[in-house]
Amino acid sequence: MRDHLLEDDAASLPSVYADDGERPDAILHRPLPRMADVAIVGAGLTGLAAALHLAEHGASVVVLDANDVGTGGTGRSFGQVVPYLKLEPAHAERHFGPEIGGRLIAAAGDGPDYVYGLIETYQIACEAVRNGLLFAAHTPEGAERLAGRAAYWRARGAAVELLDRAGTAAAVGGGSYPGALLDRRGGTLNPLALARGLARAAANAGASIVVRALVRSVTQRGGGWEVATTQGATVAKTVLVCTNAYRNGLAGQAGDCVQPIRVHQAVSKALPAELAARVLPGRQALTDTRRLPSGLRVTRSGRLIATVEGPTFGHGSGGATGYASERIARLFPFLPPISWDARWSGWIDMALDQYPRIYESAPGLYAGLGLSGRGLALGPMLGRDLARKALGANADDLAFPVSNPRDHRWFRGAKVAIKGEVWKRKLYDRLDEWRHQGRDERAAA
Repeated sequence: MRDHLLEDDAASLPSVYADDGERPDAILHRPLPRMADVAIVGAGLTGLAAALHLAEHGASVVVLDANDVGTGGTGRSFGQVVPYLKLEPAHAERHFGPEIGGRLIAAAGDGPDYVYGLIETYQIACEAVRNGLLFAAHTPEGAERLAGRAAYWRARGAAVELLDRAGTAAAVGGGSYPGALLDRRGGTLNPLALARGLARAAANAGASIVVRALVRSVTQRGGGWEVATTQGATVAKTVLVCTNAYRNGLAGQAGDCVQPIRVHQAVSKALPAELAARVLPGRQALTDTRRLPSGLRVTRSGRLIATVEGPTFGHGSGGATGYASERIARLFPFLPPISWDARWSGWIDMALDQYPRIYESAPGLYAGLGLSGRGLALGPMLGRDLARKALGANADDLAFPVSNPRDHRWFRGAKVAIKGEVWKRKLYDRLDEWRHQGRDERAAA
């Protein structure tokens, strides 16, 4: 049980998210019920989407969180809603087979529709922008991968287009990328405000949202489960553990199926309006094909949010903005040196194979884990499937595979291996820059 991860509390949430959009006082809080049909541990996007679906289908449901709504990985993410799995579709089809792999790929592709549909239905104020996402090629090999991705999704009717060098420079507002993929399905939002909005909607539908209720144990009692918390105990027929990288010891061996990895973000002070308008003028978020996270986007107030480098397993804000500043200066030489206003970080739940699953730890005890950095689109979809499972759906009727956690546990020494992999990817990314930067600049001239 990784209790130390609970240090990510409301006080360390980024103010760029916490001070905007949905307010926490709009959420109706109820006392801990003695009994419920379903108890959900974790008030992030996965747990709240599950609660909303269950409550709207007549189930009595309680959501328990050790801190507050959205204070875990949800409220600390980069803020883009991506219609992809972590790995390319062909890999998922080989890994799972065409039927299960196809369902999982389709769920990822449908994720933005589902998320933005929730936002519209429940009128959630979360700075939702759906102008698409830009995926730029940082090398010619990256351009080939993007072309393959575009061909796959075009064949399935998705609104994607390939941009040439000039089109990419116009969409980005600078840089010398050889090309990019523009996927119109995706978008950006304030993830903490989205969580608060889902909590409001779930509570209005009848769910009990109980915060600052640390779950101490989940124990089988007869035909149900007793969930003991710091605010008392509740008994439920079904328990859904939706803690992602946080507190996974509650779901038996399912906690061994994900490895918490720290990701880091930073936000700048507001740019002058005339300069902000030139950076990503279509207001798509930008990532590229390098091996480590490379996100950059502009908020409505003209602030840059960027993924930054930081310790893979460290605590606190910890991110270093130096490399992000250098990259922004190369992309947008018309900008003055970036003045960073705040940094933050959070844990993601990396699965060994980088695919999310529903883990059945025991009859009536399920965990939805392994979002692997794709939580803003896949998290609510996973929550909906967990709710369907709790309502009696068969595994074949779900988008996400239902698995035994014994088959997907990380190996001993995983942290050492992951650290080595991160350093290797960082080195290869730097080598790519060194090899291609001068050539790209000459091609752009």
